[in-house]
Amino acid sequence: MKDTYTLISGAGRGIGEEISKVFYNNGHYLYLLVHKKKDLIRIKKNFSPKRVKLFLGDINDEYFIKKISKEIPYVNNLINNAATTNKKFFLDVTLKDINKIMNTNFRSAFILSQIFSKKMIKKKIKGCVINIGSQLGKIGAYNRSIYCSSKFALEGFTKSSSLDLAKFGIRVVGVNPTKTLVNEGEINFQKKRLNVIKNKIPLKKFSTKKEIAEIAFFLTTKSANSITGTSLNVDGGWTAGK
Repeated sequence: MKDTYTLISGAGRGIGEEISKVFYNNGHYLYLLVHKKKDLIRIKKNFSPKRVKLFLGDINDEYFIKKISKEIPYVNNLINNAATTNKKFFLDVTLKDINKIMNTNFRSAFILSQIFSKKMIKKKIKGCVINIGSQLGKIGAYNRSIYCSSKFALEGFTKSSSLDLAKFGIRVVGVNPTKTLVNEGEINFQKKRLNVIKNKIPLKKFSTKKEIAEIAFFLTTKSANSITGTSLNVDGGWTAGK
């Protein structure tokens, strides 16, 4: 088997951590971008240093991006997973909020995709870029004005960049989960809220980290070679209609 290298942002916890495990268990060599030191210390125990290199830093830090660009020669796959949220009422959203959300959820994906697509092209790698979005990149929601804006931007980026990169054999695909339980504590502390959300999902179930991770992996395989410029909605039917 030819060595396959995959870069995953937001790999320190939740969906990103699960994606890392699935790709690692399928034999990939990994470059993992982690924001918090405590997460890096915790997850490094799960991987062999022979196949996994971890980078600690802020994905919005220009010097951090330059560092990983310099130290990572190329990848076969890029998983843009890093994200943050904002639950403020529209009129309360500040410029600081806008910059933080748009930089983390959209700008970082754009820049990383540029950097590593160029490396793929240079090495004639027919790679794959996967953008982890949200069902809120398809529909609006109360108190999510800037979050939705960032995910709609990511959706547009997935489509447009796929057209530019198709001639190089590089595919760009999105994965849009519904509410995903990233830790067991949510069930205990937000039971009422979670029940309200679950009742809005036609399948009456949340996405799981494992589901999202395995879908992301599938999209990098030969079986998905004709999938590009679109997003898979892993939302239990939420965006299908009412």
